[in-house]
Amino acid sequence: MRIGRAAILAAVLLCCWLSCGAPAPAGEAAPEPPPPEMTPEERADAEIGKSAAEEIEKRFEILDESPVLARICITVERIRPVTEKPHQEYEFKVIDSKAVNAFSLPGGYLYYTQGLLDAVESDDELAAVTAHEMAHVCLDHSRKLMAKDERYTKILTPIILISVLSNSESVDPGAIATIGSLVVQDALNHYGREAEFEADAQAIRYLRDTGEYNPVAMLTVVEGLARMEMGEAPTEMGVFQTHPYAKERVKAVIARLRDLGVPVERRRVTQSLVADAGVVTKRDREIGELRLNGRAVFHPAAEVDGLSGVARAERSAEVFNLLLLENLQLIEILLQKHRDAIQVRARGRTIFTIAPGDADFHESTVEELADKAMAVIRLGFSEEKVHRAY
Repeated sequence: MRIGRAAILAAVLLCCWLSCGAPAPAGEAAPEPPPPEMTPEERADAEIGKSAAEEIEKRFEILDESPVLARICITVERIRPVTEKPHQEYEFKVIDSKAVNAFSLPGGYLYYTQGLLDAVESDDELAAVTAHEMAHVCLDHSRKLMAKDERYTKILTPIILISVLSNSESVDPGAIATIGSLVVQDALNHYGREAEFEADAQAIRYLRDTGEYNPVAMLTVVEGLARMEMGEAPTEMGVFQTHPYAKERVKAVIARLRDLGVPVERRRVTQSLVADAGVVTKRDREIGELRLNGRAVFHPAAEVDGLSGVARAERSAEVFNLLLLENLQLIEILLQKHRDAIQVRARGRTIFTIAPGDADFHESTVEELADKAMAVIRLGFSEEKVHRAY
């Protein structure tokens, strides 16, 4: 469904109104004091970022009416208070590109490609990407790179560079434009190896401190980068050429999560292996359908222990998902004979039972139905391993 410009604007304005706070009713605490004035360095970052943003938006097509803008706004507002710069303002936009990339510019400009937004599997993963880019801004990675990269002093003298970075009133606008052009290159390259590791670490802290997002999403995002690094060709934005160390980032993120005592439960932030239930009609009768990643595992048809086939499928999906979130592995799923039925069990729990009545309805045997169900389950786990491999 496509959302019009007016609807997007209304959603973003509502988000910003909520983040700033509605007028306090009588008797409640007074609103927070206004944010402090920007420092000269922050004003310089805003000017440089604006110049870089203008170049970015000449180079790439911006999707002004992207329906994800409201989600990004909410994410930014949840993360902002726990960063080093809680009063930093942000402007976020979506680039019409299939490349999987996101980057930030000094001054709080955040850009996401449509390819990246299609790739993230949850609000947690979107928040991880956002937190990472906000960390680049809050940790002044662009400014730190300018101070030590000779590309800048080769084009501008050290005195002019210092003047730009300190927002001197005598700075030639052309100098700001020159630096803005270099900043674009840095942003697309994510400010270098050290900055990437630092932004990952801070993003994990941001996610944890919000109380809203699962920090494990930072891991699944960098694992996704590592997987693409192994098996996909570079795109027009060159992002894969800038991440030759994605496997090292994965190791560092895992170590950071363990240091913070965060359980590494990937399925809580991805949709790589999910069970669900539905209703299908066979032989003019409604029966249940248990699915894994959209594929039918089993069609319970008979009533068992007072539960219809549909109710059995729903309960099975609930049990299956609870086990999957607890990092269930394929090797733990076993078939167990129980009288004339076969139970599919794991960790002492029955995921579903194939009863003789089910076999009669499908004109099969419980053994054949069990074998077909396990084949679909094995396929689902195999696909997850391929999809999330790094």
